[in-house]
Amino acid sequence: MKLISNNGSRALVLYGGKHYIVSDNGGETLIFESDAKGNILQYVEVGGGRGATLLDVLGNFSFYIYPFEAFGHF
Repeated sequence: MKLISNNGSRALVLYGGKHYIVSDNGGETLIFESDAKGNILQYVEVGGGRGATLLDVLGNFSFYIYPFEAFGHF
């Protein structure tokens, strides 16, 4: 996983050749597919977790992304 940008509550990452936004709303952190500029493609979560912080997800991205997304079956 390559971190492209991070403003403290939202990060843009590159993982497995795809871009993702990781968004922390204070209660959960969710992962969404995005383009290279950070525009969310669909507001359908492809990973994340309740009680997880942005740093938790960034620190172990492969754990938090749903397996079907990591293997390109979404």
